[in-house]
Amino acid sequence: MGWKIEKQANGKYAVYSTRLDDYIVIDAEELEIAQLYAEKGVKVYLASARAQIAKQTPVPADGEAKIDASRKRGAPPKEGEVPIGVTGFTLNDE
Repeated sequence: MGWKIEKQANGKYAVYSTRLDDYIVIDAEELEIAQLYAEKGVKVYLASARAQIAKQTPVPADGEAKIDASRKRGAPPKEGEVPIGVTGFTLNDE
């Protein structure tokens, strides 16, 4: 899926799908675009999580040692501030 957000002449936003070679959203406000991307992101992450759970990949021995260390600390570590691609934005997990 390749989506591109473009600003229309009327000041509203449109979302162009490179897969369809057409606009899949038109006349949208910024909030509508944000909601669309949030919903799509949830679906993508959920599908990824389900696929990984289905694999049932075991934690390696050194991973179990890290988990044990987190239990002793009382909590796993946080990733902190993480860059989101090349957007210039960050995700803060604190």
